[in-house]
Amino acid sequence: MRRFGTLVMAVVAVLTAACADETAMPAARDDATSMRAAATEQPPETSPQPAARDADDRVMRVLAHDYFSGEPHGPLFEAFERKHGIAIEWIFAGDANQVAAALLNGSAPQADLVVGIDNLLFPSLAAEGLLTPYESPRRVAIDPDILAQIGDDPLVTPVDYGYVTLNFDSARGAPPASWDDLTSEAWRGELVVQDPSRSSPGLQFFLTTIAAFGEDGATTWRDFWTDLRANDVLITSDWGEAYADHFSGRNPEGKRSLVVSYTTSPAAEAERAQRTTGILEDPPTQNVILGPLFRQVEVAAILEGTEYPEEARAFIDLLLSDGYQKLVPPTDHVYPVVGGLPTPEWWRYADVEVETAELAFTPADIERWIVEWGETMGE
Repeated sequence: MRRFGTLVMAVVAVLTAACADETAMPAARDDATSMRAAATEQPPETSPQPAARDADDRVMRVLAHDYFSGEPHGPLFEAFERKHGIAIEWIFAGDANQVAAALLNGSAPQADLVVGIDNLLFPSLAAEGLLTPYESPRRVAIDPDILAQIGDDPLVTPVDYGYVTLNFDSARGAPPASWDDLTSEAWRGELVVQDPSRSSPGLQFFLTTIAAFGEDGATTWRDFWTDLRANDVLITSDWGEAYADHFSGRNPEGKRSLVVSYTTSPAAEAERAQRTTGILEDPPTQNVILGPLFRQVEVAAILEGTEYPEEARAFIDLLLSDGYQKLVPPTDHVYPVVGGLPTPEWWRYADVEVETAELAFTPADIERWIVEWGETMGE
């Protein structure tokens, strides 16, 4: 999940459907080996515009974000095409927020399905009547807790999920043990985070802190962030800058031992080293989970007006198949929604105990929180 272009970020603009005519400055990409996420508000001018369908063609078009990794799943899609006598055309239209914005403002290419929007984005599409319901027979294989997070809405089908937390450079000793530790003198100048108005992992971490501290009480989320600011927290515009430039667990020249990243990042580090050495060893980084975490769920949906409803439903079934789901961890470094499938040996470093944060909010809440965060941090 990735970057946003303005202080009142793209996800807010999409969620409030206020993105129709204004262009946003595209932000730099986060690392594509991590969890995929949203970015700027508008689809890029270079977004592919496929030719109109020929009456004799059977082409099912799937709208996806740029980080959707279809290549390792290629044989599955090819088998699907042969079985159903239809070609799949992939339309990559920017980041997840750009895809959602394009659908909302009517600029998206004609398509039959959309893949990769998340639980922050799909409600606006549903409210505009852009999605059509379908409950796959494979839906029963999805963790009920994940279905509950999307309200078990039949308009969308979860396909993967992920969490953002703190990653720690294990060479630097023992990690912090509490939220209070992060604002203590011992951890002054050690933490690098991403701007939640520009970065998807930054937004997810921000929502986690709101769930942890709330808006009322002795210590609110604003108090916590005020203390982080006083403790020399470093704020970057995107995940790549924070992780690759400033985090000592990845970059020996980095000065920060703590970074906001994904619970799957240590596993990705183990895989990265194994590709170089041929040996699986403990990664140089570790997850630091201080409490419940906000969970991002990516979904697929059939678009209203599809010419191929039967084939579109079969495609949703494919995304929930064991064959597809077992490739989600090594391909996308996110968690599959169907459990009990084999995973690479290095994936054990992503197997963490996580409690999902409980946080109810509206689009207006997110917009207000982002503005208040900027006021708190002097951004």
